[in-house]
Amino acid sequence: MGISIKTVAMTVLTGMLMLLMWIYYAHYNQVTQELLTSRGFPERNFSDLYPCWLGSRELLLHGRDPYSPEVTREIQQGYYGRPLDNRRPSDPIDEQRFAYPLFVVFLLAPTIGLPFGVVKILFTIILLAAAAWTILFWGKAEGFRLGTNQSLALILFSLASIPFAQGIQLQQPSVFVAFLIAASLWALGRQRLFEAGLLLGFSTIKPQLALPFVAWMLFWAVCGWRTRRGVVSGFVVTVAGLLAASELVLPRWPMEFAAGLGPYLRYTQARSGLGALFGPTIGTLLTAFLAAITAWAALRARSRPPDSDEFLTASVFVLTLTCVVIPSLAPHNEVLVLPAYLLLAKERRRLLRTGRLARSVFYAAIMVAIWPLMSGCLLVLARFLSGDARLSQHWDLPLATNPLIPIAAFAALVPLLGQRFSTRPENAVPKPT
Repeated sequence: MGISIKTVAMTVLTGMLMLLMWIYYAHYNQVTQELLTSRGFPERNFSDLYPCWLGSRELLLHGRDPYSPEVTREIQQGYYGRPLDNRRPSDPIDEQRFAYPLFVVFLLAPTIGLPFGVVKILFTIILLAAAAWTILFWGKAEGFRLGTNQSLALILFSLASIPFAQGIQLQQPSVFVAFLIAASLWALGRQRLFEAGLLLGFSTIKPQLALPFVAWMLFWAVCGWRTRRGVVSGFVVTVAGLLAASELVLPRWPMEFAAGLGPYLRYTQARSGLGALFGPTIGTLLTAFLAAITAWAALRARSRPPDSDEFLTASVFVLTLTCVVIPSLAPHNEVLVLPAYLLLAKERRRLLRTGRLARSVFYAAIMVAIWPLMSGCLLVLARFLSGDARLSQHWDLPLATNPLIPIAAFAALVPLLGQRFSTRPENAVPKPT
């Protein structure tokens, strides 16, 4: 069967879009590093993986505590080129500590004997593959029937987004966590319950991203204990094994990890998108409201099978809520918003028929997501066609809508709740026609 011109054009267009956006974010990183160099920081290991990797290496090879101030200074030396000095106002506030649960060292153990330059390349390839599979898993879960070329176009278009471009180029573990979550749903769909729980257990290497979804999955499993207990078993066995092994390697590490949470929230200037846009008081009220909506969807879907629309919708709402309320505005965390935008694409006709308000919110969600792609590509083209270096001053423009993206996606999906949960009781059997 021949390939249509339309399919080829779509693949080429999405490939060019991805190339331009990756050039954009590579230049964004370059601008950031040049700013650090001007403040007295030589260019070194500009990678989100570096603190985690160095802490793992020091623990497993030399028996040193990765949470200790000494290792933190060595991380800063390798990441920035010198340790930070809080007496210098121009120094970055991000202390780049080892801020992960200790069991992350077991995932990085095979790499600790390699130079970090090699590890950086290796993890870029791994995360690129993980991102592609994440996109395919969600596309299949949401019922898209795509051929090879259409799947390739979807992957390229998704990888053009700033969350994936940033996450992969900085070797950010968030991309791997998103893959583990998507893979757990894929395992559920094939009735591999223990494997689903195992994957959920490993996803807790970034608890702030994984725990809301883990809580939903365990709640769903407990509500159907006789047939779903394998999910709980796989999760408990995995987490218990990781915790026990971590305690053997570094006794009482949970206390050190907990003690580092306060400084981590301080130096990362932790705040959610709602808090940044509406302030702490209104932001907290809105957070509670959105959490109540998500809890209602989870309650309605608790008895539904994993291949049902209700279960999928509740899962998407949990992941989108995570991005809304997580105390971080880092774009790479928004890899978890991918399922929401795939669901918006699938249900666009139904949503556009819902009413004027729903249509307005739907288009707003699309526009805030498209803005980074449009502005990023235009900046790259203008920069290279004009040669005007002053355009680098506007390199933050594509990130302007970043806090709005998960909030708009959540709001745009709300009409689906009424359509999927209100018209039929959760345990009802459709009447024969």
